[in-house]
Amino acid sequence: MSDDDSTSKRDLIARVATLELLVADLIDALWQVDPRGMDRLAEEASRDVDVQQARPGALPVGPQERERLYSVLETRRRMLRRNKADA
Repeated sequence: MSDDDSTSKRDLIARVATLELLVADLIDALWQVDPRGMDRLAEEASRDVDVQQARPGALPVGPQERERLYSVLETRRRMLRRNKADA
């Protein structure tokens, strides 16, 4: 891997980490502004994961894509879940 490739990969990783932190901060702020709305979003995220688990063959995609979708949905559910300390 060339230096330019490794630099751009590190830059991409840093950008993704920054976005993840911004999203986490936004979710925390939204919990403070509208807890009931966030509860609804968290319930929706949980339902989405449950639906995906109940119908694993519903999407005509390969196992890697299905696993990626599950990972995204699970991350969404985890991030929207209210922290015990916040409750």
